[in-house]
Amino acid sequence: PGIKMKFVEGADELEELEPAEASKFRGLVARANYLSQDRGDIKFAVKELSRRMAKPRHRDVEALKRLARYLTGKPRMVTMFGKQDKHNGIVGWSDSDWAGCAETRKSTSGGLLCLGEHTVKCWSVTQAVLALSSGEAEFYALVKTASQGLGLRAMLDDLGVGMRLKIMDKKIRIKTDASAARGMALRKGLGPVRHIEVGQLWIQDKVNSGDIGIEKVGGKINLVDTLTKHSDA
Repeated sequence: PGIKMKFVEGADELEELEPAEASKFRGLVARANYLSQDRGDIKFAVKELSRRMAKPRHRDVEALKRLARYLTGKPRMVTMFGKQDKHNGIVGWSDSDWAGCAETRKSTSGGLLCLGEHTVKCWSVTQAVLALSSGEAEFYALVKTASQGLGLRAMLDDLGVGMRLKIMDKKIRIKTDASAARGMALRKGLGPVRHIEVGQLWIQDKVNSGDIGIEKVGGKINLVDTLTKHSDA
């Protein structure tokens, strides 16, 4: 509140901001980044703004204003945690937007983790590798969700919750709308996809050992679709 940023009329939208305006931009994006820890609905927008903090441009100011208008219209988001006496273990949701960045052609991985019906973590990150197909991008997003799920399970073990999971279902179940990514995770080795990152194939061992299960869901019911692309209010 009270902080305004200038957009120079007639300026090239790709022109970098003056140092003073760039500092304001970084400060506002840092606040949005802090807020996004509890606001899954803005994680993708904040992630895209954070990528521009090194050299912000006039175009990025307009994107920041768009986020501000959204937050003005929807200042609060409530996450409900209803009572559940028992749950069926860790459930992950995974999705990707292949080559969604028009400038770098990098893809976005989106995902969330639930304990039963309770969402405990979500994320939206730009993939470091250039995916050459939608199936490859979805596979990288699937691996990200699997690694986060294993990390959550290890933390629960440290907290003593792991014993309860053993009574229920300790298998991490991941839901994805990508048949190709599921197929890559279920097979052993690269198969016909020779260009995939070999370091990502550890998930195949976890699937074959029964630690992780991959389930196919419809694209329209994928809960993390909004974490991978721009969407309206």
